[in-house]
Amino acid sequence: MKKIRINVNVPYDVNIGKGILEDSGKILKELNINGKLAIVCDTNVAPLYLDKLENSLKSEGYDTFHYVFPAGEESKNIKVLSDILEFFAESGLTRNDTAIALGGGVTGDMTGFAAGVYMRGISYAQIPTTLLACVDSSVGGKTAIDLMAGKNLAGLFIQPKTVICDVDTLKTLKDEIYADGMAEVIKTAILSSEELFEVLELSTPRENDEYIISKCVEYKGKIVSEDEFEKGVRKLLNLGHTPAHSIEKLTSYKTSHGQAVAIGLAIMTRASEKLGNITEDTCKRIIALIQKYALPVSTTFSAEELAKTSLYDKKRKGNTIDLINVMGIGNCTIDKTHVDKVKEIFEKGIR
Repeated sequence: MKKIRINVNVPYDVNIGKGILEDSGKILKELNINGKLAIVCDTNVAPLYLDKLENSLKSEGYDTFHYVFPAGEESKNIKVLSDILEFFAESGLTRNDTAIALGGGVTGDMTGFAAGVYMRGISYAQIPTTLLACVDSSVGGKTAIDLMAGKNLAGLFIQPKTVICDVDTLKTLKDEIYADGMAEVIKTAILSSEELFEVLELSTPRENDEYIISKCVEYKGKIVSEDEFEKGVRKLLNLGHTPAHSIEKLTSYKTSHGQAVAIGLAIMTRASEKLGNITEDTCKRIIALIQKYALPVSTTFSAEELAKTSLYDKKRKGNTIDLINVMGIGNCTIDKTHVDKVKEIFEKGIR
């Protein structure tokens, strides 16, 4: 098992390995996590891993409760958040107790947000079971729910006590869900280094999961350690996410986050080529890599539709929004863009 330290204000480890879900109880005990444990998961994950997790926790003497909500981005709303909070209260959770997110990005967001506001804050742990959650959403402490106006508009920062990433749980992912996670992996490769990018070019899907997760967590951990609350360099992690969030909203979240991010990466990559920031060859490499992992690179929405929807993006400040430009593989920059210019940039990236 590999441990990667996330050096934020209250540091924690991301544990990565095969079969370590069964060690969850032991890992929590070693951290002196006491009290009741409230597990939150969705209807897809519960039949696969809930019993295995509860058995591990109970073997270490923990008193456990669980709450299962309908799977899907549609559940990432204030109603389900309220239901989770009521579950915490009905289970008698106190400030000495801990919530556990077992599942993908939606589960992690919902559980972390609920833990952050219940009794003004209780501890929580992340046990991601999707590639997307392993490489991105389980690390860094960002939690949120969607509002009618847009994605992730209500949320808070709360770092987990630990992250337990059992690579074996990825074996049960459908190909399209695995591909969703690869969108965030490709994003990280564009941001971080030629090394990871070339590994992805030479690998086949599911070939190097443990290595890929470790590299992504190491990179995100470094960024988050420098900028825990997204005031500066952490904004780079939003590469492709402004058009992506618009696409998700415009499709009423029927387009998955990973597919939307893939399209967003393609849009910003093409725009960067048109702006003269990268060569045609670099642009082609990035687009080809996205397509290699069975992800989309185009949208039927117009630049005007995407730009208009982005006005509700949480990255907007006044009349500007931070867009991330691709300057090369391993080299991206934050561009404070006037909202009136967003449509023009998106137009350059849409084909």
